[in-house]
Amino acid sequence: MNIMPSCGRVAGAGGPKPVGAAIGQGDGAIETGRHLFAILDSATKAETLRRGQMREFANGAYLIHQGEKAGGIHIITSGTVESLYESAVGRSLILATWQAGDFVGGPYVFGDHEHAWSARALGAVEALYLGHERLMAFISESVPFALALIECLGFKGERYSRLAQTLATHTTTERLALLLAELAWNCPRSDDGQVRVGSITQSKLAHMIGATRQAVGLALQKLEESGAIAMEPTSIAIVDPDILSQIGRG
Repeated sequence: MNIMPSCGRVAGAGGPKPVGAAIGQGDGAIETGRHLFAILDSATKAETLRRGQMREFANGAYLIHQGEKAGGIHIITSGTVESLYESAVGRSLILATWQAGDFVGGPYVFGDHEHAWSARALGAVEALYLGHERLMAFISESVPFALALIECLGFKGERYSRLAQTLATHTTTERLALLLAELAWNCPRSDDGQVRVGSITQSKLAHMIGATRQAVGLALQKLEESGAIAMEPTSIAIVDPDILSQIGRG
């Protein structure tokens, strides 16, 4: 699950290689079937764009709300969206973040089911909206689109399954190592060659890995003592990506 970088800008094609696996992410093979537009042929993609309605969302705006009736899907065309579950007592867990090409609105894309979680924009987001009626009509008329949607739903199911396995079997320190590895993946190297994850609160990190702020503080201390990271006034420096990766694997 690609996490919104907190380093100010995203590395381009010539940026650093990933420093480790992400939470719930394997060796990269799971990425197959992720992006809907990448699966579609040019004609089907053009027809999808024609049938949909482009929408814009400001930072923090919700594309879908937990508990509301589902009304279709949003295919992200630019920006980053986070899926999050919010408990009745106010605690939240970030389940995943999605980039251009991903869609949100599952796991049910038909019927009048309630959304099991919310989806919120991280920064400005543009997305193509396909309501239930248009979605059902397009699926019944286009085999390529229907097959692509099924493939993407399979990817999402496996991704959430891996997340559940990670939450159940990895310690807080291991989950934090996985998260920092993916955050660093999206960050460019500084002038000194170091990869740095910019300022992000311990509370936010806790929401991302399903832990308490106190547990995250202890985990950061352990990672620094291991030599994997170095805590700086406004960032976290990734000192040894190999150690970080090893800790994340458990």
